[in-house]
Formats: sequence, C-alpha cells, structure tokens
Amino acid sequence: MYGPRRIGSVTCGIPPFAPRRLTWRQARTENPMRLPTICIPLALALAACAQPAAREQAAAPAATPAPAASVALAPGERRIKASDGAELYLKVAGRGPVCMLIHGGPGQGSLSTEKMGADKLEDFLTMVWFDQRGSGKSPDAQDYHLDRVVQDFEDARQALGVDKMCLIAHSFGGILAVEYAKRYPQHVSKLVMANTTLHFLGPENSRMQIDFVNRVLGKQAVKVAADADDAALAKARDEARAALMKSGNGYRFLSETTDSIKVMGEIDGGYARSRGFGNAIFDENAKYPEYMADYTADSAAVTQPVLVIAGSKDYAVGPDEHKRFRFPNQKVVVLDGGHISYYENNAEFVGAIREFMAER
Repeated sequence: MYGPRRIGSVTCGIPPFAPRRLTWRQARTENPMRLPTICIPLALALAACAQPAAREQAAAPAATPAPAASVALAPGERRIKASDGAELYLKVAGRGPVCMLIHGGPGQGSLSTEKMGADKLEDFLTMVWFDQRGSGKSPDAQDYHLDRVVQDFEDARQALGVDKMCLIAHSFGGILAVEYAKRYPQHVSKLVMANTTLHFLGPENSRMQIDFVNRVLGKQAVKVAADADDAALAKARDEARAALMKSGNGYRFLSETTDSIKVMGEIDGGYARSRGFGNAIFDENAKYPEYMADYTADSAAVTQPVLVIAGSKDYAVGPDEHKRFRFPNQKVVVLDGGHISYYENNAEFVGAIREFMAER
C-alpha cells in the first residue's frame, strides 16, 4: 500500500467542512500512524510498513448452493468499455452462480479483498472481481457521478452476457450496490452487504466514532453537544480521529490488531493503482454531493433476498449501522470482529455466504 513514507491505498474520509481536509495526494506523503486526522473510516487501509504476519484461515463449512441459472463465463482478466468509453477492468474466477464484488473506498479496488480470503468464495460462486472506474486496475476517468458508476456495473453485466447476478458489497460499496439493485432489480438475484454503510460520513458515523474514541482513551477527549449540527459533529469527529491517531490506536477503527492492515498494505502496494475515484470524491466533494446523502430509505425498495454481515467491533461504519437498514427480505449475521470481516472472520464470512446462496 505504501513505502516507508507513502500511503497508496488510502482514501481520506474528510468531509468538506473539516478544519483540515487532507487530499489523497497529501495523505500519501505522510506517516499514516501520525496523521492528524484518521484517513478513511470506510476505506480498507490505514497502514503499517512492517511485513504481514502469517495467518491461517479455517475452511468454510461444507454446503451445496442451490442450483441457479447462470451462464458459464470464461475465467481470466479482461478489459471492457463502458457506455461512455471509459475502460474498466475485471477478472472472472470460480464456479457457480455469478456474483460481482462492489468494493469500497471509494477507490479501493478489488485485489486486496480477493487475496485476503474472499477468493474462497470461488469454490461455489463465479466471482467477478470488478474495479470501479478510477480504482485499482481501471484507469482514471472523467465522470465519477453515482449514476455513471452504477451504469458501469450494468455495462459490465451486459459485456459478460449475464442475465442475473448477485452483488457482494463491502463498506462504501453498499451505497453503490443498493442503487444498482434499485435501478436494475431484474438483473439482481441476491445481495450481500458486508460491513457496509448507507450514509457515508453521516452524523450517525460521527457520533459513533466520537463515543468510541472517548471509550478507548478512557476520558472525554472530545465533547459534542446533543443538538450539534452536522458540521459541528464532523469537526468533533475529526478531532476524535486525531486524538486516537496520536495515541497510536488509530487502526482500531478498522481492526483490533494491525495484522490485517499490514497484509492489505502489502497487496495494495504491489501494483500501480488508479486513484481517480477517491481523488474526485474527496478533493472535489462539492461536485459529488450525492455520495454524502443517506440511502437508508432506498434499501426499502430492494426486495431481493439480502444477507447483512456486520462486525460487533467495526468502528469504521459502526457496529450498529446495519440496524438502520430497511431491506424487506434480509438476514443478519453479526460476526465478532471489525471492518475487514472477509479476512479476520474468513471462515464465518465465507460460510454465511455459502449458506445464504444455498437458500431458495
């Protein structure tokens, strides 16, 4: 993800009213463990330069997914053209019903999710590891509006020749997946919402993180009025992040240990990644206000079966964020872990999806 003084996969979740808003480019030049504001409560990387510790992943419990009508896709990497001419990267691997990853960030890319244990889904799913425009191996583009990004998923579906696919969303990707499912319900079979949010950097997130920091530090490091408006909440949240980072515990928004962050850093730092999506959302946030809206109400329009996977110690999106969701046909699984459940709780994560996909 970065060298000794570089963060390559970090997206800085600092709203426009923050007292100091780091751009992505500024964040890459600073020591991540000393940042005055914590970069990304919702992206998948905070940082550590050390070599990753070895980690064994338990095998997922055996189960046989229910038969599903799906086209046999040729495995391998490919590049397709979106309807506006932008180039998009994807990789097909596995067997079974077709599922597309909707990664988080914004701008994270799919590779670290795939390589940190989510590739075990390929045992029973045909996974489409898709990099959103300006993310991972998909080049930067001109347009990053929500409508355009959601259309990219539809363009990819058509290019693959798939009638229906399931969506597996992580973190910020939850907003994108819900919007796709709402606009193209006829092409979505099921939806997995893993450690997702439907209100990116909203006031709920601010209060949750402020409370969390005060608990970790054992004192009321940051005070905020009960009737504080969104701007005041965001300012207090940034102060809380800075305090936790200064204490050396900034990684705890994502995980209880630095292990998963180190592993992610090694993977994301191992190739040249596009960063246009993240740059656009955070450096030009006034141009893309739709990403800061609350999409909770939209979840009520998604009638397909939905598996919600939450982390009891996920202080990026919040351990209770999933309780705001309104999917009419949802199943909730709460794992004893943080934001990166596909790695830290791999056996349970894969097992829950395997069981969900087997349900008729």
